[in-house]
Amino acid sequence: MRLNVRFSGAGGQGVILASVLLAKAYGLGEDYNISQTQSYGPEARGGACKAEVVISDENIDYPKVDSADVFVAFNQMGYNKYCEQVGKSAIVLVNSTLVETEDENAYCIPATDIAEEMGKPFVVNMVMLGALTKLLPKIYYPTVEAEIKENFSASIAGPNIEAYSKGYEYMANSSCSNSQFLIE
Repeated sequence: MRLNVRFSGAGGQGVILASVLLAKAYGLGEDYNISQTQSYGPEARGGACKAEVVISDENIDYPKVDSADVFVAFNQMGYNKYCEQVGKSAIVLVNSTLVETEDENAYCIPATDIAEEMGKPFVVNMVMLGALTKLLPKIYYPTVEAEIKENFSASIAGPNIEAYSKGYEYMANSSCSNSQFLIE
């Protein structure tokens, strides 16, 4: 199994953190080989940002993502910039509060709306990570939850876990869950 995951959005949205947590959960928690890379503009906050995770049960000889098997877009700018570099049967997950897509197979999660309803607009990335965890193969809710607990101080771990849970539950209960697109 080789799974190429690309996250895109703007600096400050937690794109890189979400990718790092996914990489740690697969690599440390589930014992896969992983590679995580990131790229962002010189503006840091507000500029274009992408992060990539390669997950494999074999050695990874090339750590970059040319064609994504999984594409996660946090905002319209990131979606527009990278939507053409996605495989034909890829999982596409968009923050539908900020991203408009004509891709009828895309999974749409109103991550910004969910985070704002919580009164915590900074947890959008955890909402998206929760939804993504529900869609991905061979990764389990408790593994990612443990990584969140390990990577956040106790004072902010709670809201992040709550947001992660809300994203996971949203995807589990969503009518847009097309199991035919799940990667096995």
